[in-house]
Amino acid sequence: MDKNRKEIIINEIQHWKATKLLPEHYCDFLLTLYTEGDQDVGKSNKKQTGLNQLWFTFLIVHVSFLLTILVIYFTDFLLVMQMAFVVILTAAIWIIASKSTNQLVSSYYFMLIALIFFLFSVEIAVLFFETSYSIPYLTIIHCIAWIIIGWRFSLRIFLLAGVLGLVFAIYILFS
Repeated sequence: MDKNRKEIIINEIQHWKATKLLPEHYCDFLLTLYTEGDQDVGKSNKKQTGLNQLWFTFLIVHVSFLLTILVIYFTDFLLVMQMAFVVILTAAIWIIASKSTNQLVSSYYFMLIALIFFLFSVEIAVLFFETSYSIPYLTIIHCIAWIIIGWRFSLRIFLLAGVLGLVFAIYILFS
């Protein structure tokens, strides 16, 4: 069969599959028949695209997280500029976490956001109070907030982090 004609038929079958004019398994059979087995018509292409997208968002979130750590601890920006960077990058992570369909991945992203807020509030406490005595109390407040968020939204990672952080902060406070 002519290559041009075969390409037209393959495109038409893909259109039928996309618009569901024929059942999917019929279209897969016809595509396999006309491509002589050369074209992968299964769902592995969708899985590969989803996996690439997951890795891309994972990379974006972690680069944003590392940039916030860099801005908080390793720059001499004014506090207002640091706050702007932290808010913008945290909002980007929040949007990605909100759009994520995987519950475990989205709760992990939300935990990164909570960690960013904790680190930034510790930096502000050290800047304003110029002492490390307020940090255990600040940690206790954050951990209680994490426990409440974990309980309210059924996020086990927040419950676990809140309980472990609370135990650690109380241990540090009384030792």
